Amino acid sequence: MYGLLALLTLPAALAQTIPNVSLLIDNPAVYNGKATIRSILPWVSVRKGSLFHFGSTHDIFAPAAEADWTSDKFWNVWNHIVAENGCKWYDTEPQPFVHNLTDCKGVQQYATDHGATFRGHNTFWHSQTPSWLPGNVSASELVNKVIPNHVQTEISGLGWDVTSWDVTNELIGDSTTMGMDAWECVQSADRWPTVTVDGGSTPLVTDLSFAYAAWSTALKYDPGKLVYNDYSTGATNNSKTECVFKLIASLNEQAGVPYSRMGVGFQSHVGASPGQFVPKDQLETTFKRLADLGVDALITEMDMWIPTNTTAALRYQAAIWGDYIDACLYSSNCHEFINWDNRDDTSWITPGPGHGVAMPTLFDANGNPKPVYYEVLARFERYAAWKPEMCATAMGVAHCTVPRD
Repeated sequence: MYGLLALLTLPAALAQTIPNVSLLIDNPAVYNGKATIRSILPWVSVRKGSLFHFGSTHDIFAPAAEADWTSDKFWNVWNHIVAENGCKWYDTEPQPFVHNLTDCKGVQQYATDHGATFRGHNTFWHSQTPSWLPGNVSASELVNKVIPNHVQTEISGLGWDVTSWDVTNELIGDSTTMGMDAWECVQSADRWPTVTVDGGSTPLVTDLSFAYAAWSTALKYDPGKLVYNDYSTGATNNSKTECVFKLIASLNEQAGVPYSRMGVGFQSHVGASPGQFVPKDQLETTFKRLADLGVDALITEMDMWIPTNTTAALRYQAAIWGDYIDACLYSSNCHEFINWDNRDDTSWITPGPGHGVAMPTLFDANGNPKPVYYEVLARFERYAAWKPEMCATAMGVAHCTVPRD
């Protein structure tokens, strides 16, 4: 899902650093917000040459008070759904080898009921594990029995009607350095199962056999895209991004996973302030590097907190989000874009140090669309009209003024 270490501290005077930006929605004669995003997505898919999935999260145990609003948005905004928590290990295998896929399947059925597609998140993560893990499970039992059984049961239980699965989630540490090999990238995280407990010093597994076990099992039982998912990735000349490439190369060479079956998920929990997001040109460079290998790129958990509830901050949020949308749309290997949480009042990001006033989604706390929603809609409309890619709006008007057509 996400790592708290990805949250960056916002400078006190951050609002003064927000640039003035140019947006498509500044031209209401062309981009007036009258269409719905979901009504545009079929035309986006036509240009893409394959179905484009624009989604958000849902759990069957979400607050009932929001049920009608949520249902409406999955009919009119999103055509793709991922379970925020219902498919995680703590929910799907509460006791050793005793599986309960009720919540996970419930979200999949909700997607079907709304004419939407479904993606799986996730089969292996060091967090939100059942109470019996880490426990006293040995490295050998984990690699040869626990992981294969869990991955097989969950993937087989959901069937083939899944666009992609996050097979392993957040394996790579935050203190990586350039030149590390795949194992060093993972070991640096100091997380189970490379150690007996998170932050511990007692080794458990001493190589990537646990990851290979998950991926080789997923490869056997799922015909779709298999994804490595992580946060704080995507930038160029970045050690964690380089570690992602080292890891997928190792999965290809040692676990026998073809690049054509792989995807890399860029969580994209970012902030609407300079230096707290990946610039569009860097995202596109990384996506192209993956495309050259035959690997898909996905935006898997997009949200963006803002420093202040001001017009300038809300416009900057729209400019950055628009750049992320464009990076995906205009990259040949990006077919899934997931927003994390549906509205500001249900987001995991709350106001406080490190994430300003929050407000990290497309809809405000009352469920009303924000400027970012209308800008995302405008980006889809422009792409569906076969218009060329724009400059990076997050760079500010000194570098990018959007066309008025």
